[in-house]
Amino acid sequence: MKNLLLILAIGFCILTKAQTPAAPPLENPPHNTIQLALLLDVSNSMDGLIDQAKAELWSIVNEASKASKNGYTARLEIGLYEYGRSTLTLQSGYVRKLVDFTTDLDTISEVLFSLKTAGGDEFCATVIQKSIEELKWIDNKNMYRVIFIAGNEPFNQGKLTYNSACANAAEKRITINTIHCGDSLQGVKEFWKEGADIGLGEYFYINQNSTSYVEVSTPYDSLIQLYNDSLNTTYMGYGKMGTYYWSNQVKQDKNAKMMSKEVAIKRAETKSKKASYSNKKWDVVDANTADSTWIKTTKDEDLPDTLKGRTLDEKKKIIKGNDTRRAYYSQQIANYNRQRQVYLANIKRNKPVERTLGNAMVKAIRRQAMSKGFTFTD
Repeated sequence: MKNLLLILAIGFCILTKAQTPAAPPLENPPHNTIQLALLLDVSNSMDGLIDQAKAELWSIVNEASKASKNGYTARLEIGLYEYGRSTLTLQSGYVRKLVDFTTDLDTISEVLFSLKTAGGDEFCATVIQKSIEELKWIDNKNMYRVIFIAGNEPFNQGKLTYNSACANAAEKRITINTIHCGDSLQGVKEFWKEGADIGLGEYFYINQNSTSYVEVSTPYDSLIQLYNDSLNTTYMGYGKMGTYYWSNQVKQDKNAKMMSKEVAIKRAETKSKKASYSNKKWDVVDANTADSTWIKTTKDEDLPDTLKGRTLDEKKKIIKGNDTRRAYYSQQIANYNRQRQVYLANIKRNKPVERTLGNAMVKAIRRQAMSKGFTFTD
């Protein structure tokens, strides 16, 4: 551990003396935004699907982070629905919006980890229609706006027809991708493919009880985790909810580790990407990065204790120091993650790609976003 801490100290000193390259713009015009709604069947047999959503969230986000358009990194907004829960009302169609479109990835993770299954009727058309009507879609024909719906019961249940719901989405330029949890032919027979065809999207079938990762130890794992823990020390919560959001960040790290080491490293990769993981609504550094006048206009009572009572110059110095450390830790996570991927390449070679929720979504996101003018870096 002493050697690791020494590496941190030396590397940080080198970074502070080096010239920091200009960061890419964080604020995107609307057409560079990807709006993604995920509709999950939470009936009794769907525990595996929920586990895949929890485990593969970070792989999905990392894929979207590779996208850019007109020189701007894509801005990903995620909305989340559950359907098929028997404790909900028949009047609601056993459907509930969990999260409206947000860039707050820790909140998405928190909600996913709170989900439990409970048997009910799965009205696919109803949840699609509600997501169209209730989510705050940006009206821009050049955007990539997409719905992913996953489940295992017939697609044609409920009073509302899937034909009308999927056609409504297509008319509004919202792509519908369907993901059947089970046999491919069964999904075709039960109208999942037809729903995707009408919604101008793609049909997938998956094994909801499978995993998309190979759990292999590498020489870089502990370093990535160490730098991820160090990254958390650069965050300073402000306002009434600052402490809550900071503690939730740590909680979601623990949740990821609980799933697997691979999931935890995928999450650390996401956190190292400033354009993808921005927390300006509660973190001082991100808020001041988004608006350079923020620290000057924010009242002392809303600031964390480390900044209260200090002069403006002292506040700016502390914020800059945290920002510099964050850039260094993020850079190290990225560097070691690249080396880790090279190390794993030979191990994963020739292994079949599992049919999981995340793998299906990653394939669709890349193909469909490219059709909207996005380009991807690998």
